[in-house]
Amino acid sequence: MGMHSKWVQGNLVFYDSRYEHRWLDAIGPTVTKALEEFVFTPFSAADSPSGYTTTLVELGAGETTVALLAATVPEGNLLITADANENDGANIQRLGEAFLLAANKPCYFGARFKVNEATQSDFILGLCITGATLLGGMTEGVYFRKVDGVTTCNFVLENGSTETETAVLTVAANTYYVVEFLWNGVAIDSWVDGVLQTRPVITNLPQAQTLTPSIAFLSGAAGAGKTMTIDCIRAIQIQ
Repeated sequence: MGMHSKWVQGNLVFYDSRYEHRWLDAIGPTVTKALEEFVFTPFSAADSPSGYTTTLVELGAGETTVALLAATVPEGNLLITADANENDGANIQRLGEAFLLAANKPCYFGARFKVNEATQSDFILGLCITGATLLGGMTEGVYFRKVDGVTTCNFVLENGSTETETAVLTVAANTYYVVEFLWNGVAIDSWVDGVLQTRPVITNLPQAQTLTPSIAFLSGAAGAGKTMTIDCIRAIQIQ
C-alpha cells in the first residue's frame, strides 16, 4: 500500500494509492478528524477508552468487557466481549459531535472490523447522533448496521428516525472487513473491501445534525463469548 495526496478545498488530503476514496489523513485550516488505531489508546477507567462515552449493556450476571489488545496485537485492536445474555454488549461514541454532512463539506468514514458470530450479533459502525441506545434507538446517522438473525449488513442513512437502507455485505464469522463511505458534498457512496456499492438517494441523509464516530455491538442470542474486534476507525471532514 502506498499513499498519494491531493488538495480538497485548500486542505491536503492523503489517500491510499490503490483506492482514491480511502482517506488516510488530512491537514489544513478546515480539517476535522478523528483517527483511532487502538494501539496506545488510554483508558479512563476499566472498559472505558478515554475520549469516548462507553455504555455497557448487561441484562444479567456477568460482565461485558471493552479491552485494548495492543499488548498482544502489534497493530492494535479494540475487543468488545458481550455478557452472556441476549442484547448484552456496548455502545462506544467519541466525545463531542464534530461532523456535519452538509452540502459542500466532504467527509470520509472508514473502519476495519470482524465479529466472531455471523448471525446472532448486532452491530453499528459509522457517524451517529450521541445516544446510549444506538441499536434500536437511533434517530440520525450514517452507518453500517447488521441486526441479529441475519448475516446481511446494510449501509443506512437515517434522518428523523426515517431510514434508507442499502445491502452491502454478507457477514462471515471471524473475517475482517473494511467498510467505508465518502460524502463528497453532493452525493454519498459506500465501499466494502474497496468495492463500490450501490449509491443511495440522499433523501434521508442527516444534513442538519452533527454526528460523532460510533461503535455498537450486542449479542443476538444468549450464550457467552460473542465478540466484535475493531482494528481501526477513521473520520475525516473538510468543514
